[in-house]
Amino acid sequence: MSGKKTLKIVLSCGLSAFFLYLAFKNVPFNHLIEVFRKRIEYGWIIPFTIITLLGMYIRAVRWRWILKSKGEYASLQLFPSLIIGFALNSFLPLRAGEFARPFIFARKQKIPYTTVLATVVVERIVDSMTLLFSFFVVLLFIRIDPKSRYAFNMMNWEYVITGETLSRLNRKLSLITLFLLLVSITFIIDSLRRIYEVAIQRIPLLGMRWKERLIHIIRQFSEGFHSLKNIRFIIMIFFYSLIIWGLVGFSLQVMSWGFPDFSMQFHHGMAVMIIICIAIMIPAAPGYWGLYECGTIFALIALGLVPSTDAGLATALGFSLIIHAFQIIPIALVGLYFLWKENISLSQIEKLAEP
Repeated sequence: MSGKKTLKIVLSCGLSAFFLYLAFKNVPFNHLIEVFRKRIEYGWIIPFTIITLLGMYIRAVRWRWILKSKGEYASLQLFPSLIIGFALNSFLPLRAGEFARPFIFARKQKIPYTTVLATVVVERIVDSMTLLFSFFVVLLFIRIDPKSRYAFNMMNWEYVITGETLSRLNRKLSLITLFLLLVSITFIIDSLRRIYEVAIQRIPLLGMRWKERLIHIIRQFSEGFHSLKNIRFIIMIFFYSLIIWGLVGFSLQVMSWGFPDFSMQFHHGMAVMIIICIAIMIPAAPGYWGLYECGTIFALIALGLVPSTDAGLATALGFSLIIHAFQIIPIALVGLYFLWKENISLSQIEKLAEP
């Protein structure tokens, strides 16, 4: 492991530990224990988990449409590789699962790894666009006060999350999405893609063999974007994206029914989901521990679902820990089972992530 990679891991884990500390610091421990002992109906974890796994299967259905330009694949063929990737993201640093999924599927189907990797990039672009669209729709039903704030205090230092912080991160997500969308267009349009090839050919001191190899990789990578050339494919990809994120929002609503101290409607569930996704944009350790909890607490307070009292903060933290854990645990267990069936070691996956 390189020193640079080690530093990234240490920094990301340290950031998660820091935000976990902030999430727990303002919550009296006895109130949190009270929530877990008496204020949660744990039976609602079962439908929450079922909806979570159903959402993962729908992701495989969507991936099938993204891959249609390369061939016809059954969703059940795609599901093992997909859930392995998400499982590894939960406990390996540097989002190694994003590299594992195309590696496993490409190896099984004998297609170029870079082509499959590009389809994962397409997924991330579509997810970002769906979240931005969902955020716009949710704001028609709720209003997040720009002056809403939640402060995490530590000694003489204070970290404050406000409505303006959320707006700023949302603008950042918009810019990142726009940038990725523009880059993807350069791979879809052949005349624009050739700009990359011409630039590579003009790199001084680079041998012809390496130039040809890089151009070959770019052409393989561009094939992963071909589904975006077909209007029908685009419609189906975005249709399933709305279902995927709608299920996530609904799952949060379902889990809220297990907390007698509060409950949320569907649009609240969508709003909480979006705020969590924006919060975890900050690079952190596997599973986004800490950032996820801080984002959830702020969302519940900003939406007026819990009061900013000791009891309200304990309920918010308890809710965040339950939904976070039971989004990760079932996916991790199913993913590790399929990883064992594929006979792939974690060391192999980590080597893929290093570049």
